[in-house]
Amino acid sequence: IRRGINELNLAKINELNTQALYLAEAGVKHIAYTIAYDSANHISLPLTASDTDWTAIPGLPSGFLPPNFSLEYTCVSIDSEYPDEDSGIITFVQHYKIRARVTNSKYDISVILNQIIARNKTYTFQHAVFYEDDLEMLPGPNMTLSGRVHSNSDIYIGANNTLTIDTDYLYSAGNIYNERKDNGLIPSGDVSIKKKKDKPTDPDEYYLMKEAGDTDPLDCNRSDWTDESQNRWNGTVKSAVHGVTALAIPAVGSIQPDGYYAANAGLKITKKSDGSWEIYSGGSPLNISDFPSGTITESTFKDNREGKNITVVDIDMSKLNTSGHFPSNGLLYVTREDASPSQANGVRLKDGEELNGALTVVSNDPVYIQGDYNKDDPDNGYIKKPAGIICDAVNILSNSWGDSHNNFSNRNASNTEVDAAFISGIVPTPDGGGNYSGGLENYPRLHENWSGRTLRIRGSFVELWESSIAQGQWHYGNPIYTAPVRDWDYDTGFNNSSNLPPFTPFAVEIEKTVWWKS
Repeated sequence: IRRGINELNLAKINELNTQALYLAEAGVKHIAYTIAYDSANHISLPLTASDTDWTAIPGLPSGFLPPNFSLEYTCVSIDSEYPDEDSGIITFVQHYKIRARVTNSKYDISVILNQIIARNKTYTFQHAVFYEDDLEMLPGPNMTLSGRVHSNSDIYIGANNTLTIDTDYLYSAGNIYNERKDNGLIPSGDVSIKKKKDKPTDPDEYYLMKEAGDTDPLDCNRSDWTDESQNRWNGTVKSAVHGVTALAIPAVGSIQPDGYYAANAGLKITKKSDGSWEIYSGGSPLNISDFPSGTITESTFKDNREGKNITVVDIDMSKLNTSGHFPSNGLLYVTREDASPSQANGVRLKDGEELNGALTVVSNDPVYIQGDYNKDDPDNGYIKKPAGIICDAVNILSNSWGDSHNNFSNRNASNTEVDAAFISGIVPTPDGGGNYSGGLENYPRLHENWSGRTLRIRGSFVELWESSIAQGQWHYGNPIYTAPVRDWDYDTGFNNSSNLPPFTPFAVEIEKTVWWKS
């Protein structure tokens, strides 16, 4: 009997030790995730005074720990942040030592797990395209996309004609499919992707997702995807099976009126629900009359995608430039208290051909850009500045836009140029199929007949959240929009971090290096 009891106790101790190890591993993962999230959202990191300063792990869900167990941690920085370059992307690296200690108060059990991690911070605007959710690229006309492309989820890629991916960095933390997400069909056009060069002097080579002789396109549906994708494109195309992981990104709360950007804005403009204005410059209150007449006004026009009239705060950028209140730190925050999913009011930037300096405009509401913005035309006196727009949904209105043009027949666009990096929300295609999101080709929402007209964009397209205000679904044609000639490209100036817009956020990756049990 005694032997049986001893064996039962030994089995119990072994079981509890195993349980303690799993709990310690969960604790390390929780702190690593917290470091990534807090780094992306400008929150103080969960560091401790030393690697022996045991502290209760914050934020664990209720009931996470079994009876008699406790879970503590330490986290210290073991080096200084330093820049590194991989695939042309500048990443800021810092290493941390995380320790998790699990004890059981009823039994003499204590397990300590140690982990060294590398926190890699990358400016989001060093990607031509960065999506938190599924990325869909399904253009009708021929389209060429240059610059690095990353999705934290799946990528659906196809074309009705030809889509050329001119990059050596097409990464998905999920899967990559040559099909439509909304209905599962394979588009009839060609997707051509550049093969990564072994040497800079090698000629450019492009290979199709469906080469001659392929029965099916080369995507994650094929059993030979893991190896053959690397053979065909030499590392340009990678998915989760190749080790691509999701990057931590800023949360939607960061753009809310009580969030990071509003708190740090050099100029903050709020249209109150009672109709009054609240304006702060560098923390000091201002009145509308402190600006040149017409700098900050209000207008109403019809948004056919939303299906109703919407009211916007109009910011005349040319007047703001000379007002003496252009934000000194390059961060302008604008919000309306009366914006909601049922009434998608927002913000409009007008007469912004030239900016007084580097500028990032942030709003938790939809933002409309009317006419040329931050033009790159030195011959005519326009010198573009580092510019960004972060908002619920980004909309572009051409140089020909008129608020009174309520009929599609008189909403005829003209050639327009916008040079800015965007972070915006989308209305995604539902999982399992349904109404198409519009894809990357409709990331900036359009409201005119653009047929035969050119929309030139130089910047970066970043999607980090679903739109919470502007939720009108994508539809093509009258009365919403027709497609422009899309002259879109990555602004290669962003490869130099000194050319990035002010307050450019980071995407953060946690890389595990070594671990041991003590």
